[in-house]
Amino acid sequence: MKKTLVAVAALAASAAFAQSSVTLYGVADAYFGSEKIDGVNSNTVVNSGGLSQSRIGLSVKEDLGSGLSAFAIIEGNVALDQGAGATSDRKSIVGLSGGFGAVSLGQQQTPMQDVLENVIDAQGNSAFSTVNAAAVGNVAASGATFFSMGNSVRYDTPNFDGFSAAVQVGFGENKTAATSAGRGVSLNLSYANGPVAVALAHESIKGNTVNPLTASSFSVIPVPAGTTVKATALGGSYDFGVAKLNLGYGRLSATGANSAREYNIGVSVPVDAFTFVGQYSQSKVSNVPGNSKSFALEGRYALSKRTTAYAGYNNTKDDRAALGAKSNRFGVGIRHVF
Repeated sequence: MKKTLVAVAALAASAAFAQSSVTLYGVADAYFGSEKIDGVNSNTVVNSGGLSQSRIGLSVKEDLGSGLSAFAIIEGNVALDQGAGATSDRKSIVGLSGGFGAVSLGQQQTPMQDVLENVIDAQGNSAFSTVNAAAVGNVAASGATFFSMGNSVRYDTPNFDGFSAAVQVGFGENKTAATSAGRGVSLNLSYANGPVAVALAHESIKGNTVNPLTASSFSVIPVPAGTTVKATALGGSYDFGVAKLNLGYGRLSATGANSAREYNIGVSVPVDAFTFVGQYSQSKVSNVPGNSKSFALEGRYALSKRTTAYAGYNNTKDDRAALGAKSNRFGVGIRHVF
């Protein structure tokens, strides 16, 4: 009898284990190259994150039955060039998914960034991306808005014949400061079917206690600390087979400041194991003479399904009088996904 009970318990444990999964994953990406900002500096560099930001993560999923699943993700950035990193600064969430879609709580990428990275940007948010170098991308690079939102709740709908949507609310939790820094809303609506993808996103986030738009040498609009930053992005892509075309439009505004608009066009061409990418972005700030222009080229070679060698070049020029500068970035590197 005891042996029977032990056997039944073992089978039950095996069944429970079969309904759960734990996955360790990551990206190791580094490149060697040069970075130059005219009149400021010129450096030879080894940087982490050329095609993709280096990271390591742990993904857990459990089948709860009746189509319901629980999941958790803990993901942190890794700086391969300096041997540094954090355990959960990219994403740290827990949630439930099922026929209703998915609900998650924690620090996570915004619906706005999903559109910028997956639909508008032909370079997929690489270190050489023109979207990173021009208007809307500068805010993402500043870390103040767009990329991720902490203290947040996010809902993703199921896919309805190609249509899907997502909404995320961040609560900031800055109760002592009048600025309520970090509080905001991000949402998107997208359609993807075969070679076609179209997406619209909007985001409104309360600025940090420091200016969220001046972290980059190519800042877009000077805004007072604690003001609300709003952005709208519309983009689409079409895969012709021999080439894929990406188009994008973005508008950025802040309380008490001028607004900025950005236009983007990119194309990627696969040739056997090679993929060649070219992209151009231009931004214009209202009531400010001049504009910011960015051009980039990338060549990628798939050594295997998980390993890619690449070279990238970006040239960005800002001819606005108050912010005028020119930058160049070049690098060759390797990315391994596991």
